[in-house]
Amino acid sequence: MKISFFLAKRYLKKHGSTTLIHRLSKLACYSMAVSTAILLLILSTMNGMEKLLSTLFYAYTPTLKIASQTGKTFVYDPKLKSNIMGVVGVAAIVEVLEATALVRLHGQQAIVTIKGVSSNFTASDFYKNCTRMDAVAFWEEDRPRAIAGIQVAQWLQWAPHSNRVEVFYPKQGSYHLQSPYKRMTLDVNGLFAIAKQIDRSYMIAPIHFVESLTDGWHKRSYWEVVINDRADLATIQTTIQKLLPDGYEATNRDEQNQPRLRAIFIERLSVSFIFALVLLLASLHIFFMLCMLIVHKQKDIAILASLGATPGQIGKIFFYNGLLVSLKGMVYGLIIGCVLGFLQQKFGLVTFIRSGRRSPYPIAMHGVDGLYTAMATILFSFLASLWPAKRAMQLASKLLKR
Repeated sequence: MKISFFLAKRYLKKHGSTTLIHRLSKLACYSMAVSTAILLLILSTMNGMEKLLSTLFYAYTPTLKIASQTGKTFVYDPKLKSNIMGVVGVAAIVEVLEATALVRLHGQQAIVTIKGVSSNFTASDFYKNCTRMDAVAFWEEDRPRAIAGIQVAQWLQWAPHSNRVEVFYPKQGSYHLQSPYKRMTLDVNGLFAIAKQIDRSYMIAPIHFVESLTDGWHKRSYWEVVINDRADLATIQTTIQKLLPDGYEATNRDEQNQPRLRAIFIERLSVSFIFALVLLLASLHIFFMLCMLIVHKQKDIAILASLGATPGQIGKIFFYNGLLVSLKGMVYGLIIGCVLGFLQQKFGLVTFIRSGRRSPYPIAMHGVDGLYTAMATILFSFLASLWPAKRAMQLASKLLKR
């Protein structure tokens, strides 16, 4: 093994600076370096995008959500709420009742989700994560007030001096054929902004207004459980789940966004597979370089065979040579990828337009990605060097039989 490895290093260094074999060796090394760097950067970019998207989802997703598994709403239970409030680490419970309705203002109309919230809404994660939230005063002069998503307000052509919207909600039952919609008015006295998909489809109003609109007295869509910063979420979730009756479920943010996170994971897996194939194609340079090297070194193979080298030792020379070329390229690629990733994190060299302004592409480098890239490089290099090494062994066996 030592003599095979020694000769492989000699072949790696000494091809002559102008020979075709030397150029093929450099090409194989550089192609592996570029492919390794690209794969590492792609995985790091996917990490950054996953983190960015998760942040956007989590901005409007409660830390812990209690909802019914059997229906869209459940009946308010003050005793159950009191028991949950008694759990160590629970700071508040924000009650929510949602309804999809038609709103109209100045002849403009839109279908929105009206999120009815309890009076302690300011304690919720939704309120804390908003990038814009005007004064929260849900009742003024005995009239309900609302806060609209900024894009909803744009569609309705909302203005502070003309803010009373009409709300239409379908009545339940077949005996309302002459008047199928319930009509109420609501004053919009502010705007909020948190995420585009919420800003264009939500209005926040007092929960009693939504109860009156839907005739859903004492009904709730879900409870948002606010957790203290230093509390252990997993422990609190397990404790609350034990307090809940059958048909209720307490879910954390990851569980609430499971379909989105699964889609991100599948996308990451697909991208990793595609760029791993690019690395596989780059390893073909090693294959062709070794094939040319065997043809070029036939005299050396004959001399080694006559000196007593076994076919296995001769095959290992070319096998180790292919691995050394790929390992050299892998090291260069990892260094290039890490340097470019650091520069992107530090200076934001590559940007994209987000919300009308340029933002740097998010990138997050993890050691696991470097390990995956190194393993993929070694595996493809192993496969690319296997057949040429076997061919060299066959050639050595033929020379020994002569």
